[in-house]
Amino acid sequence: MQPAGSTGGKLHGTTWLILFPSCNTVLTVTNQPGRMAVADLRIRVADPDDVDVLTDFNCRLALETERKILDPVTVRNGVTRGLSVGEEVQYWVADEDGVVAGQLMLTREWSDWRDGWMYWLQSVYVVAERRGQGVFRRLLEHVMQQLRNRTDVCCLRLYVEDENHAAMESYRRLGFEEPGYRVMEVSLQQH
Repeated sequence: MQPAGSTGGKLHGTTWLILFPSCNTVLTVTNQPGRMAVADLRIRVADPDDVDVLTDFNCRLALETERKILDPVTVRNGVTRGLSVGEEVQYWVADEDGVVAGQLMLTREWSDWRDGWMYWLQSVYVVAERRGQGVFRRLLEHVMQQLRNRTDVCCLRLYVEDENHAAMESYRRLGFEEPGYRVMEVSLQQH
């Protein structure tokens, strides 16, 4: 029996996908022997109540992937501002029984060559105890479907730290390819 206002169906084995179009939520229920159940994992747009966890996850991400210690006040300000700018920045979270298990951020860039938006995948983080259990895949699949439903989006891109080989391999398995560009930057902040 499915909850009221939902649609869905069996994916494979004992995994069910339930969609709640009215609140833009996906619920997946999985019962696989030897794996933690993924019951009540909701993929949703982050809101201001998520500022603390997004700040914490971004600080952890920098420490774990680049060995950088970020100023939590600056990160909190950045997350708060990001949540307020609409479509330019979108945070998505995987929420499990009211606890955020993972996050990602989308930003966008206009391409005049392609007459469409190129979205950038950033700030990907899954809590350590949930890694390898499909949390990131579910986040990514959800946002990719949201982007595919739009006619003005041409691609999804990401950048990854040169030494983060595990992440690169994960992204390749998910269909990402190197487009032949290298990211370069110049700092515009006065110190």
